[in-house]
Amino acid sequence: MKGMEPPHTRSVSVLCSLGLFIAGYIFYSSSLIESFYASEFHLTSWQIGMAQSSVPLGAMLGAVLAGRLADLVGRHRLLVSNFLILVVTAILGALSFDFYSLCLSRIMSGCLAGTLYPLCAAYLTEMTAEASVARQSAILMFINCLAAPVACIVAIILSCLYPEHVLWRMITICYAVPSLAAYLLSKKLPESREWLSAAEEKASCAGSGTNPVPNISVGLKILFSQSYRNVTVCLLGAWFLMDIAYYGINFFVPYLLQVIEIKSFSASFNHQFHSVLSNETIWGTFIINIFFMLGALSAIFIVEKVNLIQLQKYGFLFASISLFLLAGYFYSGLQYNYAVIVLFVVFNFALNLGPDVTTYLLSATSYPVEIRGSGHGMNAGFAKFGSFLGVLLLPRLQDLWGYQFVILLLSMLLFTAYILSIQLAKVLSSDDKMTEAAVIYETN
Repeated sequence: MKGMEPPHTRSVSVLCSLGLFIAGYIFYSSSLIESFYASEFHLTSWQIGMAQSSVPLGAMLGAVLAGRLADLVGRHRLLVSNFLILVVTAILGALSFDFYSLCLSRIMSGCLAGTLYPLCAAYLTEMTAEASVARQSAILMFINCLAAPVACIVAIILSCLYPEHVLWRMITICYAVPSLAAYLLSKKLPESREWLSAAEEKASCAGSGTNPVPNISVGLKILFSQSYRNVTVCLLGAWFLMDIAYYGINFFVPYLLQVIEIKSFSASFNHQFHSVLSNETIWGTFIINIFFMLGALSAIFIVEKVNLIQLQKYGFLFASISLFLLAGYFYSGLQYNYAVIVLFVVFNFALNLGPDVTTYLLSATSYPVEIRGSGHGMNAGFAKFGSFLGVLLLPRLQDLWGYQFVILLLSMLLFTAYILSIQLAKVLSSDDKMTEAAVIYETN
């Protein structure tokens, strides 16, 4: 695929963008509907936690399994079936009638959302010219971030049309529309040529005209073999720590909102439209993801001009420093509110300009085609486990030691990810290319 743009490139980019948008919508809309289903089903705090954690738990399982299955049966085949099942899952989620049906539908939607990360990563990488992979991946992550404010806008619009007991169901069913569009588009696209070539080579080596008997566990073991162990640990650890911080920072939202007085702003809508418009979570999610989107948008124009690992390293470093200073600000009791906003913007910009894109891209390009899906799936799945831990544990830590401690802890985790990125650079620059994975795409 070198030298000229492969056919179907634009359609592949649109398809994978739809995939990442759907995954983002499922994750980000989760916090918007929590209070509504909790009220309708009279859930306890424990049940709310279970329902909320069902999505990242499902995503963790889906990413790992889909990554390996993509290497065994093909990327395209799984994408087609996934998008169709997502349509069904959206409908089932909207029809949830009690706590158990709610958790089941959320586990299913989370699982399918998790599968889209390795599937879209592998398919895009193999169906796009190498010179365009980084930019296209950055566009995908921008679309993924865009899903959050879109989910907020959808919630606000629907709140003008539906009462509260129906609103959360309508928000849930909305992702059936892009899922159906993605399903129809995916049926028109072919399987990855690289995967087909690799499958034919494996079949030939096995002395057969068909693929050898699939073995899910073998591919996962290879990731931790001597040849790939170091690179897997570095990639997996960095993405895991980033997702803890990425989702964990949401617990800082109330304190940011107090600074910029969004409460009084959103409350002014209460008497004009619907009570959801005074919901602090919706406005907070909208504002935070505007900041997220600035970094993700900038990455589209920068990612091809900067070495990927350098971009990841310094993204983690500046994000860590900004949170460290933010924690120090709150511990000191200072009253310069503009400093809170500036440091928060720096954190969001640094994290989305670098690590949000590079963890996704490096996990797709640091392995050969035979285990690319498995590698990306393992890394993405473990990252979603990080988001699950963040959702589960950080509120408890905040209750015990305060939000200042949570922010400081997140700063330390991001600095650890910075150290792992330094180690990753050493691993990939090693002279012993026979025992380490080689990055198939590098920026200048």
